Amino acid sequence: MDFRKGHKKMSQLIALMVAIFLPAVLSYREFLSLLPNGQNVPDPCNPGTVWEGVGHLVKEGKSKRNAFGKDFHKYGKMWSKELCRKDSDGDGKTNGFELGDPDCTWTPGSLPKGPSLSHPGICEPLESEQCKTVNSWLNCNIAANYEMGQFCPHINNKTITRDLRLSPTLVPEKETTYYCQLFDLRLTSDHHMVATQPLITTKLVVHHVLLFGCNPRESLENVTRSPYLCDMVPHTHCNSLIGAWTIGSPGECAHPEMGFRIGPNGYKTVALQVHWNNAHLNSSITDNSGLRIYLTSALRKHDAGMLVIGQNFLQIDPAQDGDDSDLEFSSSCPERCTQVMIYKPIYITSAVNHMHYLGKGQNITIYKNNTLLKVVTDQENYKYDDPLIYNFQNPIQVNPGDELRTTCIFRRTFSPSPVCWGDATSDEMCFGFITYFPLLTKLSHPWCTSHRSIPSCDRHLPGLKTTPIEGCNWWEFRNSSHPNTQRMFQGVYRECFTKGHNLTCTDRCKKAVSPIVNHPCFKGHIGSYMLEKFRSENELVFNIIDAVVTCSCVNLPYCDRKFPSGELGLRQSQFCNTFALSSLQTSTPGSTSSQLASPSCIIFTCLVLVGFYFKLKPL
Repeated sequence: MDFRKGHKKMSQLIALMVAIFLPAVLSYREFLSLLPNGQNVPDPCNPGTVWEGVGHLVKEGKSKRNAFGKDFHKYGKMWSKELCRKDSDGDGKTNGFELGDPDCTWTPGSLPKGPSLSHPGICEPLESEQCKTVNSWLNCNIAANYEMGQFCPHINNKTITRDLRLSPTLVPEKETTYYCQLFDLRLTSDHHMVATQPLITTKLVVHHVLLFGCNPRESLENVTRSPYLCDMVPHTHCNSLIGAWTIGSPGECAHPEMGFRIGPNGYKTVALQVHWNNAHLNSSITDNSGLRIYLTSALRKHDAGMLVIGQNFLQIDPAQDGDDSDLEFSSSCPERCTQVMIYKPIYITSAVNHMHYLGKGQNITIYKNNTLLKVVTDQENYKYDDPLIYNFQNPIQVNPGDELRTTCIFRRTFSPSPVCWGDATSDEMCFGFITYFPLLTKLSHPWCTSHRSIPSCDRHLPGLKTTPIEGCNWWEFRNSSHPNTQRMFQGVYRECFTKGHNLTCTDRCKKAVSPIVNHPCFKGHIGSYMLEKFRSENELVFNIIDAVVTCSCVNLPYCDRKFPSGELGLRQSQFCNTFALSSLQTSTPGSTSSQLASPSCIIFTCLVLVGFYFKLKPL
């Protein structure tokens, strides 16, 4: 297949020549590359889409200049501190703030500090009286109708819409938050959801919006219909992803042969999830973003489904000693898993790559017996703010036993610390979203991701979930009441903490730590997975894990050590000599997931701590 190439950046000399010989039309790439996030300026009429002619009254450019276009021309058609600090559209925000360069430090070719938050030539919010006057030239109704007709032309007159928005909610004063809300659609007959469109109220903080179908066979009567704090999955009974929007996406349009079934014989209740990325810890933001869904009573041939694949462990080390080579991470949904999960042939109609700002390239491929069958996506010039949706008019067939691989390539930075997998845009991700038909109704977990080399299906599928991984009976250790687990961790707590508070690495403590350090569930990739599972526990869990890491002198990779409560093993220098540390040094995560070995992965932390910490008391 043909791969979409990124536009090459023009040199300053060529840009100057263009400025001399051609009219100042900002939709030309030469000019967009001279502005921070110039190719990703949001269209305020159609959240999720881009206003290509940044300095023009018409989004496609080639028209009269708006206020920002006039200022850009005035300041020599280049980004300067003067242009950056100016508020061209009079909405109280500087051009730099709106384009993601609030400190006015961006230079052509560098990475902006953040995404483009709003349009510097259109006063916002649009509904304010001041902006209505300033934007008298703007007609969003015409633009919105044009956008949806162009984006999803096969929507017909039997289509109805429902707007699903969070009730107005105060955004927490923290970097990353997920909020969810359930909606009962109450349709008396079956419909297919055939398209979605973003309804983004607060572009400053909204990272993505997802829509999940809830299992109609499970009761949700006791679940609130008000917004609530949630995790990456809104509810145990609402885990079927049926709609997704992220920055830069215009929405989704289903293949004409399929739709997501809503109604008496489909999803009756859906869960909306909004991910806020409040990087500046603003305490006064209220949001009610969501999705507009398009439903048709003219049912299509197939019910649709969505499958998520990708890698859940990343460590992107900073460039050092002149080595700024890219890093590559891979993930596999192996044949043994798809043999069960994909129990009949499915057909991929669309696919989307997903990384954050360090993402450089990504592909999704299909293999059989280690032989490449098909390239699904291959994006060499990935841009987080401008996602490329791969649509297939001739759907791609996937058979039981085919392997699904995902590979992500990241650029390195010169920051002092590695960048890890995480929810915030300052972290990184490596996921692929695949839309397919017909729906796999027996699929209990619509994802097949990996933590390093360990696929999630090895823990979810009935025939595999009691199979040891790397010699570890992991399902026992996740049972906090298992006697062996309790005995080990109670021993660490009793022997390593003076009066239950101060950590001391005595000989008795090191002896208590030893069975955990040498346990197969605390080594290698399964150890890293165990550590991840307990990363969200309370401070007591962190202290116990820290004691094991510190007093065993194990040197874990940075992203295994990084916890919300702090970094594991920071006090090792007090208790471990240099030789001990270096002799246990684990190799830095390499360019592929298979190289991300975590030696004696002290994941000691582990597992059992779920619930176990309620039973820990100073002895």
